[in-house]
Amino acid sequence: MFLIVANQMVIMFILIMIGYVIRKTELVDHSGSKTLSSMLLLLVNPILIVNSFVTVEYNAAKVHGFLLTILFAFLTHFAAIIAAHFMLPGKDPDTMVERFSAVYSNCGFMGIPLINSILGAEGVFYVTAYIVVFSILSWTHGLIILTGDSSPKQLSRGLRSPVMCAVMIGLVCYFLRIQFPVPVEKALTYVANMNTPMGMFVAGAALAEAHPLLALKKKRVYMVSAVKLFVMPILAIALLLVFRPPETVYYTVVVAAASPAATTCTMMAMRYGRNYHYASELFVVTTLMSMLSIPAVIALAELLL
Repeated sequence: MFLIVANQMVIMFILIMIGYVIRKTELVDHSGSKTLSSMLLLLVNPILIVNSFVTVEYNAAKVHGFLLTILFAFLTHFAAIIAAHFMLPGKDPDTMVERFSAVYSNCGFMGIPLINSILGAEGVFYVTAYIVVFSILSWTHGLIILTGDSSPKQLSRGLRSPVMCAVMIGLVCYFLRIQFPVPVEKALTYVANMNTPMGMFVAGAALAEAHPLLALKKKRVYMVSAVKLFVMPILAIALLLVFRPPETVYYTVVVAAASPAATTCTMMAMRYGRNYHYASELFVVTTLMSMLSIPAVIALAELLL
């Protein structure tokens, strides 16, 4: 499994470098990069979620695994939120960006291809459950800590986001066994397949704009990266070992938790006027460091299981 993960990380690194090149060569400018981010956040992500539900066969075993993954995703996220509160104290806007980055992982853009390479279609279905929890919490708790606005209006805005609407539509379609016509399903699949390459291109573009050499000189970035890439997944492993879920659920949650900081933080920071340059730096550094940390975490998870 270690070699499978390591190979997938190399593939994703190549995609990130392609994104880096297209931004550096001005094939895509800053405005275009921002547009790609918005497309990912507001179009591709929601379609990916809906598509994951409507293309998976309904059966009792999968429903059980799906619900277990939702449970452990909530538990590991709540543990991460508490840990981030104490390990990254402070109330200034940049600290809020750090907490968001430490708690919420790139479970969609990086988690899906990684889990697909390890566990196949069943793992991808279970990571959809993790993404459901990620979407609910990042668009509520995450949006509140990032903007500092905990008003009912802000919470309502998060709950009415395209991603949250997609979660609701997907759940209804799955549990009521609603199927789309073949042309519609194939069209959604084409868009959903854009998730990983476009996500990595956005990552590469962010890398080109974030001046990675300067980011690598900031000690605080390393501390946040250590919390995100090692503390959070090890905390998740510890929780999972207490309850001993099925192996597929175990590895799905571990890989998702071990993924680097979410691109969603950079996208939301852009959208809501926060320090998206710092969010990009955290995203880029954790992404680069994850090339080594994820295989190490998976090796530890295998050893302890």
